[in-house]
Amino acid sequence: MREGSGRRTRRAGIGFGVIMGAVLLAGFLMAQAPPAAPPTPAPPATLNQLMRVLFFPLSNVVFYPQRYNPAEVKRASEPSGSTDPLTGVFGGWEAVENSALTLADAADLLTTPGRKCSNGRDVPIGNADWAKFVNGLRDASMIAYKDALTKDMDKMLMASDVLSQSCANCHNKYRPGATANRCR
Repeated sequence: MREGSGRRTRRAGIGFGVIMGAVLLAGFLMAQAPPAAPPTPAPPATLNQLMRVLFFPLSNVVFYPQRYNPAEVKRASEPSGSTDPLTGVFGGWEAVENSALTLADAADLLTTPGRKCSNGRDVPIGNADWAKFVNGLRDASMIAYKDALTKDMDKMLMASDVLSQSCANCHNKYRPGATANRCR
């Protein structure tokens, strides 16, 4: 009887050793694998919200020199609290320059995966023409920036036309009429 119980003990010892070896090997292999990337959260703003709060107001600052000289804009009574870039601490022509640069940088926000249109559709970032329109916005914004540096209102008139056309190209395709038709 003793021999039989010894065999069981040895078998149990071998089984335990195999299990522990497998656990240690699995732990080692898991430690070698790179950690899974956390899921990327969806962008909080819709495309429409970006347009209303960022692209529209900054474009208007760039368009301002079509009719008025930014150098003649009076600073707000409290420039650091001004909500109008033209009357703030960095106002006048500097506001036009900064707005054009921000539009160029913000173009990347139009290609953020997961962004939605106001009707719930995905922004069509995979469409070739979408990428072309975004690049057109970026290029037009840089033209406006370079022309703003010259403080030449005639150049800004032409730069405004280029920027306006870049906006219209995209709007004509992806913002036709009713909200339901957007981002198609």
